[in-house]
Amino acid sequence: MRYVFIVNPVAGKKNAYDTVFPAIREYLDANGIEFSCYLTERPKHATELAETESGKGDPVRIYAIGGDGTLSETAAGAIGRKNAEVGIFPCGSGNDYIKTFGKPADFLSLKKQLKAHSRPVDMIHSNGQYSINLCSVGLDARVAFEMVKFKDIPFISGPMAYNLALAKVLVGRLGEPLEILIDGGARFDGTYLFALAGSGKYYGGGFCGAPQAVPDDGLLDFVLIKKPPVYQIPPLIKIYKNGGHLESEKFKSLLTFCRGKKMEITAPNLAVANFDGECATIRNLRFEVVPNAVNFIVPV
Repeated sequence: MRYVFIVNPVAGKKNAYDTVFPAIREYLDANGIEFSCYLTERPKHATELAETESGKGDPVRIYAIGGDGTLSETAAGAIGRKNAEVGIFPCGSGNDYIKTFGKPADFLSLKKQLKAHSRPVDMIHSNGQYSINLCSVGLDARVAFEMVKFKDIPFISGPMAYNLALAKVLVGRLGEPLEILIDGGARFDGTYLFALAGSGKYYGGGFCGAPQAVPDDGLLDFVLIKKPPVYQIPPLIKIYKNGGHLESEKFKSLLTFCRGKKMEITAPNLAVANFDGECATIRNLRFEVVPNAVNFIVPV
């Protein structure tokens, strides 16, 4: 088994290569385990590196050292490669994908990582790019877009950055006119706070947006929330963060929940979309599941 580490030096608040990787390197050297290490230099670089390493054909474990974005990029480079397994040492601002599987401490333990087994998980294909966790259009995507600015401020944590970005967005224009088609059949339209497609459960530094999502069932969880009166939003956010929205009476008139393989969205006005924290403006977009896309290492 080969071991490859892809480090995002700008993930989180500290340089992961200087703070997280030294202990990993020391353990591997002490135990005579050969490995390769790369530092990402630009967006999508992790995908290029993972594609090259997994393309060699031999058994390989590729670990991302960074946040959800680094993991998503790394996994995208190993899609469909049965010889490759992908893992993560979480040191980003949110580290949300792993919350679907277990505790952060387990993922930060090198001993547990090396002994762990992998399991196939699904990914999401959207307009030519791949995500492993959760994608959305609307308010939460706008929050992710603003969150990037707050994350650059010293001493601002991931959850704090999310809350500050949320506050900024809430005082602006709320609601996106969207036309939504699920699996080519069910149609929805109206003014939505957001529309979400989840393979994992959490995003945004701990918001449980897709509480019933199963990362390897070959389906995506679609959560559509229509725009409520502004005064209702603050209490709804608390329920939503804790994952109680699917059962809450307060969401009953606003929420549509279903599972499927594909959601197509048309935004007559430009809307912001979120792909595992990466944002872009869109008019037309498709979120489609890629079943059993990559083997994900789950330490226990």
